[in-house]
Amino acid sequence: MRIQQPLESVGYMLRPRYHPGWVGSWLGTRRKAETCEDSIGLEGVPIVLDAVRARDGLQVILKLWNRDRLDGAELDALRFFSEPSRANHPSNHVVPLLSTVTIEGCDDFFDKLLVEPLLRDFNEPPFVMVAEALSFILQVLEGLDYMHSNNVAHGSVILGNIMMDPASIFPDGFHGAFGINTTRRVSERHVKRLTRLQAPVKYYYIDFGSSSMFPSAEERTLVRPVAAVWFPPEYLADPTSPLDPFKFDVYTLGITLIEEMRVGAHYPTSFELRLTLSQHRPGLHFIVPFFGPMIAKKPEDRPTAAQLKLNFVRFLLETKPSTMRRRIGWSPQSGITVLGRMWDAKEQVKLLWHSYRYGLPKELFPVTTTV
Repeated sequence: MRIQQPLESVGYMLRPRYHPGWVGSWLGTRRKAETCEDSIGLEGVPIVLDAVRARDGLQVILKLWNRDRLDGAELDALRFFSEPSRANHPSNHVVPLLSTVTIEGCDDFFDKLLVEPLLRDFNEPPFVMVAEALSFILQVLEGLDYMHSNNVAHGSVILGNIMMDPASIFPDGFHGAFGINTTRRVSERHVKRLTRLQAPVKYYYIDFGSSSMFPSAEERTLVRPVAAVWFPPEYLADPTSPLDPFKFDVYTLGITLIEEMRVGAHYPTSFELRLTLSQHRPGLHFIVPFFGPMIAKKPEDRPTAAQLKLNFVRFLLETKPSTMRRRIGWSPQSGITVLGRMWDAKEQVKLLWHSYRYGLPKELFPVTTTV
């Protein structure tokens, strides 16, 4: 691959598959290609590629970036939240920008490569205990509040744009293409994995190409969505009119969290109907009403991100540890296989033990004086 050598010169190594002169390790042997790590390529239109930072072995992602309408806003947003004054703020859940790389001769394809830590789907492994889901919800609300308090709106909140830093629960790492090619994954049977109770994880927002940044709260303006999956009622009523990007974020996060409750592929317009369908994860059914105000028809009826975080902290104060320790489970209509249910049950036993040995996530027990 033409970028391997330039990347190596600045300290990043691609997998062997992308080295010049690569030959499949299965060739000339009796092994099948699908059993070999270097047979895993990229899926779809490749805009990201996994790599390793040579100086410390850190697994990273290299993302193509162009200064255009679809991507342009991302670099400014990532640089903003990666500044020293914000980078280590505990409420900052914006993926860190580790570096940028320019490859000479690739100007026609991309302007820069953005270097970010290798993240993983937030629900890989899936949530099994209620406490895991509550911690996830609290963190994404906290992250949205921090973004908005800095006058930045994400603009494209969907499940694929919220990810998990897996470094703590996969201390020995995992295959870099796990989240890049979901149709070709190597077995993780022998990969060391801790639970989220043994080693708490942090969740991050990624993909800020649709974001909007404002100098101050007073200078916020309405904007037109750049690229989105979920559109709020005010946009569907008049797609030509700009909308409040902060209320838009609240709406799309509400839809996104309801989706994680496994409402289904088709979204009714009635929240009450959504509630009746949200049985695929029965152990989380008690949380779903919390999301109702987030998807209010009128944007002015939706709470701010700060109000949402405060309300959820109050919600946690009323939630008993025994509830947090419950198994989430799956409905008969969820499509989970027998093997999947067996894994789920076995994992819950482990998590119950860990919940007493290591404790439930500390953030689920906020200090009452903060509310």
